[in-house]
Amino acid sequence: MTPHLLIHTIVDQTVVFIAQLATSGGVRAPLAQVADQVFRGLAHELRGQGIRQNVIADMFGLAVRTYHRRVQSVEQSKTVEGTTVWAAVLDYIRDHQPISAAKVQQRFSRDEPEVVSGVLRDLTDSGLVYRAGRGARAVFRATDASDFDADADDAAIEHLVWLMIYREGPLSVDQLSNKTGIAQTACETAVASLVKENKVKSSRGNDGTIYSSDRFEVFAQTEHGWEAAVLDHYRAMVSAIRTKLSGSSPYADLAGGSTWSFDVWPGHPLEERAKQSLSRLRQELSALRAEIDLHNAAQPSTRTPQRVVVYAGQYVTDLEGQNNDHDDENKREER
Repeated sequence: MTPHLLIHTIVDQTVVFIAQLATSGGVRAPLAQVADQVFRGLAHELRGQGIRQNVIADMFGLAVRTYHRRVQSVEQSKTVEGTTVWAAVLDYIRDHQPISAAKVQQRFSRDEPEVVSGVLRDLTDSGLVYRAGRGARAVFRATDASDFDADADDAAIEHLVWLMIYREGPLSVDQLSNKTGIAQTACETAVASLVKENKVKSSRGNDGTIYSSDRFEVFAQTEHGWEAAVLDHYRAMVSAIRTKLSGSSPYADLAGGSTWSFDVWPGHPLEERAKQSLSRLRQELSALRAEIDLHNAAQPSTRTPQRVVVYAGQYVTDLEGQNNDHDDENKREER
């Protein structure tokens, strides 16, 4: 699993989304508090997941005391320039293993001791580092890469590259790397695999080899590639909303989204119809796509196609204990 790649691409799309919202309808919404809001929200959620505050401080690039005071600037490691303490400590352990906690603290003496100690605990808890012993005499070794599922990371990268080629291609490897945040060498490996599997086609462009694809598939319940599926759904949702907000697209009247909420209970006569709505929609749209694909294969056109993107999502939650948006009459009836 490669959550950092998903975070990179979702943040990129969210920035575009926020900018669109901030300027929609000619309004220039103030954004001065956005950074503080993101900081507070992320810190709250990370604490809720059980992450230690000194580790959260380092995740933000802040020393513990400055984290609590919410200082004006973001700090990185004072020992290793251009990186966080977390990344620097992990690299140091890998290069000098086995290494004692005392020597790690000595190496990173310019950084806050509590941050370094917190990073060592977090690296151990996450399984990236092994620890023998306790306190200053504890000895650390980095986990071998073979202990992790490298195939899962490769599959995630491959699907993200494939998605970007399908949605925004034709693209060169350089463009893919810039758009996805994935290293160029990893993009090259992914593209080579995709071409070999006939998922992507290569051609010569003005700036060298470019890649394109007329399809992208991640099947339900698949083990790998879910990151790309999540991103594709998010991009489709954001693009539909942005298009509707902008009002400048020639197809603005064909863009938009709707959300329906159905309150049912076990034994309700319409319970199954409500819960199976996404399944029915999937079947209908899958059949439509197959019909279009058959037509396009039998009667190809030289005209530039239009791509109609439809997204759908569904979830079910229990309302007990939540603040429901019912009117007063309904609330009285529930009592």
